[in-house]
This record gives sequence, C-alpha cells and structure tokens, in this order.
Amino acid sequence: MKFRYIILLLTFLIRPGFLPAPDLPPDSNPFLLLDKMRNEILKNDKVRYHLNYKQFKKTLAKYESNCNWKEYNRFGFIGKYQFGKSALDATGYGHINFESFKSNPYLFSEKDQEIAMDVLLNINETVMQKSINRYVGFIMLDSIRITRPGILAAAHLAGPANVKEFLDSYGQKNARDRMGTNISDYLNIFSR
Repeated sequence: MKFRYIILLLTFLIRPGFLPAPDLPPDSNPFLLLDKMRNEILKNDKVRYHLNYKQFKKTLAKYESNCNWKEYNRFGFIGKYQFGKSALDATGYGHINFESFKSNPYLFSEKDQEIAMDVLLNINETVMQKSINRYVGFIMLDSIRITRPGILAAAHLAGPANVKEFLDSYGQKNARDRMGTNISDYLNIFSR
C-alpha cells in the first residue's frame, strides 16, 4: 500500500510543471516556445475571423436560409439566420415569435436580424472562450481543423453546450439539429 502512495507522489512531483526549468536561454525553453506558438495560433485565428467577419455571416446565412431574411421552417426557426426562441430572447428580440413573423416578417426586418446576429455571435464567443482557447488549431475526426468561426457557427447550429460536449469528447458526441446537420458539418464548413 505504501508503495502505491510513493509512486503516486513521485508521478505528481515529476510532472512538467514541477520540474525545475533547465538552464537554457529563454528563447530555447521548449515550454515557452510551445506557449508562444499556441498564442500565435490563437492570435492569427482571431485576426482572420475579424477580417472575414462579413463573409462569415454571409456564408452562415447561406447555409441557414439561403440568405432569405423572410424564411421560416416548420420547427419554428425564423429569418436569415434561422433564430429560435432562445436566440431571440438572448438578443433582445424575444417579443418576436414564430406566428407573428410568419404573418408579417417586417416585424423582424433584415437590419434587425443582422443586429441580432451580431449580438448572438458576441454572446456565443464569450460563452465559448475557454473552448476557443483550448481547441483552436486542433484536428478532430482526422480532418476537421478547429477554428473560431467553426466553433461559433456550430454554437449557432446546436448551442454552445453541445459544441463544448463535442470538443471535450474529441468528436464522439456529435449532436445534430432538427434538419439533420451535425456539429462536425459546421465545424468543417467554417474551418476554411
């Protein structure tokens, strides 16, 4: 029994975080180099996302509604980005409902939908920040490069909790929406 505790203690103490840093020049410390590379990947991904933000939204609208701001479906999703009840509530448009939109789409104009989508993307980016920091740059399911736009598009598709579950399970829990689109589909489409 004592032997197990000794092994456990040794294993704990020799983890990389507890090893003394070797006497290397700061630029050649492998842990610092890895941190620097990781930060560069995250920075470049964020810059690309913001530079291509309009194109990202246009592509998302294409997949959601074929860019038709008056679109609705049988499951109660409305508009250019196919907003559901929870998205409408979160963005300050909770007073819009499926029936009122269906009878008069001008109650939720294209301009209002763009504003709502900007708000929703900001919310999802905040909620998903830990996952973005942890997984951007990873390759999952052998071919899907994880990116900020992919995570945000997938969060719009299936909700942040389902995307977190997908990422934390390395793709084993791959939820789909009511139309049959998987989280992995959006992660892949928006990884480019």
